[in-house]
Amino acid sequence: MINSTQLLKTYDAVKTSFWFTPCLILLGTLFTCALLLSIDLYSDLHRAHWLHFLYHSDPDIIRSLLTTIASSVMTVVSITFSITIVALTNASSQFGPRLIRNFMEDISTQVVLGVFISLFVYCLILTRMTDNFAEPAFLPGLSIAGAAMMTLFGILLLIYFIHHVAQNLQSDHIIDNVYSELQNSIEKIFDQQKEKESTTQDDHIATKSASPLLLKSPQCGYVQAINYDQLTALMSKLDGYLEVLVAPGDFVVYRKTSMRSTIKKLSTADEKSLHDCFTFGSKRTPIQDPEFAVDQLVEIALRALSPGINDPYSAIACVDKLTAMICDLTQETFPQGTAFDREGVKRMDYKVTSFEGLANTAYDQIRQYSPNCLAVCLRQLEGLACIAEQARKPSHWAFVRHQKHMIEHGLKQQNFIDLDREKINSRLQHLNELLQSDG
Repeated sequence: MINSTQLLKTYDAVKTSFWFTPCLILLGTLFTCALLLSIDLYSDLHRAHWLHFLYHSDPDIIRSLLTTIASSVMTVVSITFSITIVALTNASSQFGPRLIRNFMEDISTQVVLGVFISLFVYCLILTRMTDNFAEPAFLPGLSIAGAAMMTLFGILLLIYFIHHVAQNLQSDHIIDNVYSELQNSIEKIFDQQKEKESTTQDDHIATKSASPLLLKSPQCGYVQAINYDQLTALMSKLDGYLEVLVAPGDFVVYRKTSMRSTIKKLSTADEKSLHDCFTFGSKRTPIQDPEFAVDQLVEIALRALSPGINDPYSAIACVDKLTAMICDLTQETFPQGTAFDREGVKRMDYKVTSFEGLANTAYDQIRQYSPNCLAVCLRQLEGLACIAEQARKPSHWAFVRHQKHMIEHGLKQQNFIDLDREKINSRLQHLNELLQSDG
């Protein structure tokens, strides 16, 4: 059986590559070129009077035009690659190396590279084919017209690409893109985890053993994805219970205990099948890890607060997006981390994302790095007030209280003028009123 998590990992790698989409465009262009040449060769379009301007031209002039287009396009390709590398270098130095995958995932850049490379190959093919078509006294007019149309489209695409790169290098645009990816990632992961929890559950649990079997990881790396469906199916087949001790995003070393099972002894094949449900890699990915995009926003904020960049406005924008994310999470029902087979028997417990985990990940490091930046601290207090207004559960209020206490403690260690103290006290008073209303 093909491991679905491996397919997800492959899809993520393809989606963030600079070769897949350009190769698809190149193949499509080659097919179009062959089709147009076939039409030119086997149709009677060259006899049509109204197409005389396409099929009856000087072959030398046409070849010179095609070679000029091809050489010019190669220059544009080198410029496009240079602009792309500059954008990646700037993103890596200012926003963090983990943000490069967002730029590489940009479909616009991939399409632009593919179109220009395809246009170059298209013109080379036509340059060679004009020798064959010169003998019967007509040229592949339809194919040449296609080259002219692609060239005009390429010019417009180059203008769009320059505009797109200039827009993508703006910090607000980058932060908004990461926030959108964060929303999509959390929504997909929540839907996937909730689908795994059967609605027809009973209290029957596979018998637990006093001395569970410990399964140790045969690999080292970041857990990128776990095939929970396959693990549940294997436990149902073996009539056992499994506890998964690691989660996507965790770093696992060799021989680390990753699972506990009630089955006293497993065959080598069954144990390998269980371990094959884990997909490892050299880096974290957002496939099943909602904290990945949260960490990206946090990293942008931390770099913005560094003395070398000193950009509190970008940090405030990150705090705003993270606050919006936490407010959305207050309306979510988090999965329980259990899996049942078709008969309703509980077969597996696994680690899931919690509200406290995501919310504290979003606020902790920014709070720790910003005691000297009053603007960011004030925005965090305002964000906590927004979260308190939408809080519904004890875990939500506990998070607000904890972060409020930590921010207040950090601000007390700083020396501020009276006006700044008034701003701090007004926000703390408003937050205290919201917390008291809960009590």
